[in-house]
Amino acid sequence: MPSTPRILALDTATQACSLALFGHGGLRRRHEMLARAHNRHILHMLSDVLQGEVLADSVDVVACGVGPGSFTGLRVAVSVAQGLAWSQRLPVHPFCSLRAQIYAAAEQDLLVEGDHVLSTIDAQIGQLYGLWGVWTGCAVAADGSPFICTPDQIPVPDGSDKLVILGSGVNYQQQFSASRLAEAAQHGMITPDAGVMATLLASGAISLDLQAAHLLTPQYVQRNIGWKKLSEQGRHD
Repeated sequence: MPSTPRILALDTATQACSLALFGHGGLRRRHEMLARAHNRHILHMLSDVLQGEVLADSVDVVACGVGPGSFTGLRVAVSVAQGLAWSQRLPVHPFCSLRAQIYAAAEQDLLVEGDHVLSTIDAQIGQLYGLWGVWTGCAVAADGSPFICTPDQIPVPDGSDKLVILGSGVNYQQQFSASRLAEAAQHGMITPDAGVMATLLASGAISLDLQAAHLLTPQYVQRNIGWKKLSEQGRHD
């Protein structure tokens, strides 16, 4: 692995379809709001960021947002990432889409050191996915694991000072029962940004956690959600 690996990153856990390549020519990215249309556009977006380059000659690692988030969206991202990595014998790096939103907010200067951040994604069933983290000024210190709950049951960590809420779960703000959540700074338009993740992974700001393509799976918070790994889907020649 080169000291500055070339990263192809993608995330379709939300309404945003985000894809980026950080390579020797710098960063090329596409980021569009394409609710329920990711599968129709993602390969065209890939062609745009490759700009005629051959995948095998341009990418060292495929990084993929694995959720939690839209079931259909997660399947799109994971399937595309697996297919690309499998075909070129490339390793993959899975990343949490909720955590990616915190990095996206930091890149837009919406966070300051010490902020307690609740990253959310609307689960579309009267519930939201959430992850608490603390922004250290250069990284996310996660406070627990991703969870799913109704808006009136969001846990608030003890000792939290300034609170910031990110993502589409802000749509449920009228149902927040904790007064401290209602008073928090809110940035509902934040979504995972593949360009931010590709840059951070290539620079080493986020350590790579490489695995084989067939091990890549969506991160479902609910139980009993079926997903077959690539190795379980039959022979691929």
